[in-house]
Amino acid sequence: MYFAITNIESKIIKIIKNKVDLKMAFEKNIKSIVHFMAFPGPRLGHSTMLGEAPEKYLLDSIHFLKKLNYFDGIEISHIKDPEISSKFIEAIKDFSFITYSAEPIQLINEDDLIEPTDICSISELERKNAVNRLKWCIKEAFEYGAKQFTFLSGKDPGSENGLKERRIATGSLIKSIDELCRYNKQQAKKFKKKPLKMTLETFDRLDEPGCKNLLIGPSDEARALAVEIRNVYGHHEFGLLYDLSHMFLLKNGYNHETVDVIRSIAPFLNWAHVANSVSDKDDPNYGDLHVSMDYPNSNVTPEVLKDFLKSLNEVEFKGGIGFEYTPRGRQLSESVIKIAIAGFEEARQQIDVNYALGSYRFKTRRFLPEKIFYMITDEKRNGISKKLEEEYKNRVKREKPWNSNIIIIAADHPARRVTNVGSNELAMGDRQQYLGRIARVLMLDKIDGIMTTPDIMDDLFILNYLFKQKEGKSFLDNKILIGCTNRGGLSGSVYEMDDAVTAYTIDDIKNLSLDGAKMMFRLDLNTNMARYSQKTLEACSKMIRQCNKYNIPVFIEPLPVERQNDGKYVVKMSSDELIKTIGIATALGGRSSNIWLKIPYVNDYEHVVRSTSNPILMLGGASTGNPTDILENFEKGLGAGRNVRGSLVGRNLLYPGFDDPRAVGLAVSKIIHENMSTEESVKILASNRGRDMDFFTSKLTAKLTEIGNYL
Repeated sequence: MYFAITNIESKIIKIIKNKVDLKMAFEKNIKSIVHFMAFPGPRLGHSTMLGEAPEKYLLDSIHFLKKLNYFDGIEISHIKDPEISSKFIEAIKDFSFITYSAEPIQLINEDDLIEPTDICSISELERKNAVNRLKWCIKEAFEYGAKQFTFLSGKDPGSENGLKERRIATGSLIKSIDELCRYNKQQAKKFKKKPLKMTLETFDRLDEPGCKNLLIGPSDEARALAVEIRNVYGHHEFGLLYDLSHMFLLKNGYNHETVDVIRSIAPFLNWAHVANSVSDKDDPNYGDLHVSMDYPNSNVTPEVLKDFLKSLNEVEFKGGIGFEYTPRGRQLSESVIKIAIAGFEEARQQIDVNYALGSYRFKTRRFLPEKIFYMITDEKRNGISKKLEEEYKNRVKREKPWNSNIIIIAADHPARRVTNVGSNELAMGDRQQYLGRIARVLMLDKIDGIMTTPDIMDDLFILNYLFKQKEGKSFLDNKILIGCTNRGGLSGSVYEMDDAVTAYTIDDIKNLSLDGAKMMFRLDLNTNMARYSQKTLEACSKMIRQCNKYNIPVFIEPLPVERQNDGKYVVKMSSDELIKTIGIATALGGRSSNIWLKIPYVNDYEHVVRSTSNPILMLGGASTGNPTDILENFEKGLGAGRNVRGSLVGRNLLYPGFDDPRAVGLAVSKIIHENMSTEESVKILASNRGRDMDFFTSKLTAKLTEIGNYL
């Protein structure tokens, strides 16, 4: 598989036109072009690397890049003619970040004046000569207005005689880098500028045509080197450049490196290159030749590029990203660059890339600490029942009809002996965590309400009462509050299908002035428990009739299930099974006009939604730990039919792995309320993690002092 990008011109125009408005991964990172690779010379010669490209060719290339208006950085090397160099320096001043690349000078090694081992040479004389050459380059880098200096280690001495020579060469390299970093600081003072970023590029150790065979080298050794340069020698401007194309050629053993290596070198990563290479030895462009992004026999597929960018985003990479591709044959530099931009933009807009959680971890207790949680206990102990009745009665209710899509939190699982989230069997058994996460999502104006059992509803009303005492307003006003009824079908029970009414009754819901009643029936048609499924059906039918009498909306969850060998029930996630079960649900209770259906998203959802004219809310199901799954499903579900009117979702919203439930709730709201794409909503999710964590603590602090100094 390789990049097959069509309509490049139109894609680039759209990208450039919308650049300011896009909020996605790497929005703030410098995007840089490796100029001497993208524009190697007239008719694809090598004059740019040699520093001998004609003036018009160089200036025309800069004019094209400026007109493109995409790159804010440029990576350049030495230009021999002083007059051309002067004009070129003037032309590139508009780039906000200039990198001086010494690698072409080191690799070409004009006139063979320096040993290939370069600055890692075991010979002290050769090492000094190589260091002096790079010192000259550093001085020129300041003259060019550069902010970064990139270089390479020199040839690997090999391991034919054991690792002794490699160890000595590494010592020589460390000594050379120390000298270069000190010289960099001296020149910075002389030019009255900040020291350059000193960045060592890692290369392969393959002694083959098309490869570089350099000492540094595998990322574990590069990391160890960086640790010593920074921590022992104190050169914190030093770091590494990791090139995606080199990943397939970097080996420390049999297998090449993978994107996982980014996690280990992240603290030392100054810069990254997106580029391409070929591992097929029969290909004429085998090795590190930086073929174009769409080269058919290359290593970097769209999936590889996406994974690389995802890894960079996960480690919160702040450095620059350079594009290093070179045209071949009759390819045009301009086309190769445009293809690279289009491929990069396509990759960085991927859901997985933008979602990357990085080091973020949501901590419920920061949002709802113990001392606020135990205030609820104190209020119960002090007899809040009468006040609570008033709170239920006097809240501001949302007017009907509910014409817009709605998002309701589902929080009724523990009453049915369901406390697991993923592999954690008791996650929802921690009431402080559970209530904190519910309140964290419910605080959002764009979350329309909650469906829950009496215990949680009371806890929320008490918390709201305390909040109102200080803030003077309610976070429950205008919310849709739905009472859950039948929770007696206890998970794991032999009689699980006998789902008795053990939570709210319809009279409770009416008397408390709640907005709706939720009920569930599960159909097990294949065991001797089928009669209990039918018994639950009858109970739901009676409750629907009572709801119709009081004009209370009904939210019914009809699920086809089957018992597994371990005795646990699972939902049959089949469109055929759901269609048959929906027909049963909407025929219950004498009138269907008040019925809302709670239905999971499955494949062929279009067929499912056509099985009824009633409004449907999508349920989330068991938490996967990655909220992008449910976001995608909700987007697809909304597109399946106009009677899909939102979501009634629990664990996937409240326990989204390590992520912030509020941020996930906001992303869900963007899809449900604004028909936003998952890609767009994930960007909003990523930019809203951790906001308003003091929603309760900042409001209740003064009140807490009055009632016992809980905080």
